[in-house]
Amino acid sequence: MKDARTIPWRKMLLCAALLLALLVAGLSAVAETTDALATLSPSELAAQVQAMAERLEALEAERALDIRLNRAELETLPLKEGPIYVTGHKSPDSDTVCSAILYAKLLNELGYDAKACVLGPINNESKYILKQAGVDEPELLADASGLNMVLVDHSDYIQSADGLQDAHIVGIIDHHGDGSVTTGNQLIYDARPFGSTATILWIRYRNYGVDVDAQTAMLMLGAILSDTNGMKNENTTTTDREAIERLSEVAGIGDVNAFYTELYKQSISYEGMTDTEIFDSDAKDYEVDGIRFTIGSVNAYDEEGAQDLSKRMAAIMPEMAAAHGADMAFAQVSIFHDDISVNYLVASDEAAADALKEAFGDKLVFDGTAYVLRPGVSRRKVLMPALTEVLGNHPKE
Repeated sequence: MKDARTIPWRKMLLCAALLLALLVAGLSAVAETTDALATLSPSELAAQVQAMAERLEALEAERALDIRLNRAELETLPLKEGPIYVTGHKSPDSDTVCSAILYAKLLNELGYDAKACVLGPINNESKYILKQAGVDEPELLADASGLNMVLVDHSDYIQSADGLQDAHIVGIIDHHGDGSVTTGNQLIYDARPFGSTATILWIRYRNYGVDVDAQTAMLMLGAILSDTNGMKNENTTTTDREAIERLSEVAGIGDVNAFYTELYKQSISYEGMTDTEIFDSDAKDYEVDGIRFTIGSVNAYDEEGAQDLSKRMAAIMPEMAAAHGADMAFAQVSIFHDDISVNYLVASDEAAADALKEAFGDKLVFDGTAYVLRPGVSRRKVLMPALTEVLGNHPKE
């Protein structure tokens, strides 16, 4: 049996850390432990220290094994020659932009050649997050034909890159329902019902044993807060909240609410944009039983601003439906900050209006331009599934 004086310093420090944890748990527990330790002989104390050190080493070994097992999914990933391109959906929002950057960065950390890209201009909120993180805007991808592709924040051809049906899809990381994208190849498919795709990537960084630095934390934090409307949206989960708490510390954000308020101000900044550009700044296309529809998500700060934007959107709804090759179009003008939660829903025509009324019934109040819904709802979790059900299919976004 080893004498206490011969126990390695590392193990002694580990034991000290355990004793400090007992102190945090409560002075009474420490007193009881101290009394118990006082009755031990030097050799018995050494044995206990040794046992604790061995248990810690066993936990470290299990953690290392978990990391190896998680990373093993990449070992046989069927790749064609060339880099892996990571992209989100068209009309990119902050979750799509940041998640593409985050997953490409993770793959690069693990030794792969990966490039983040976008499928259109990014909005002011996304630009703000990238600036705060010190990250350049991703390059624009014109055609995905023949490329190794990972899709984030979507899994539908209608929302994705041109040429995707001729691409080599090796991964899908998403927080929506399963979409129309299919492949005969093995692939990584990680879809979880969280508030944002960035939350899934936070978990994947942890599972792969890759540290989240301040820059990465800023991207994750901005994306999660954006997609959960500052944790006020009904799509927010316990996992999202835990991620925000941890990531804010790493990113150096002391006041999360103040940070989200700034994000929100950026999200309603449409200076220099035409009304069609505002609609397209966060628009998604869907198809249900041969019926195509598009939903543009627009943000306002107050009721007066929401009413003004609703009138502007109403004037271009038929044009937006035609531009997206859709049978109907909807503008979702929302206010999500502080204690305000409301949607002004604008329909492109009578058929679209009937779909809204069938989906939400007497919850809607028509103000002459828009159908007002209080409290406001998530496009992903409520609005799109409700319209999809009305139009005759199971919800898929």
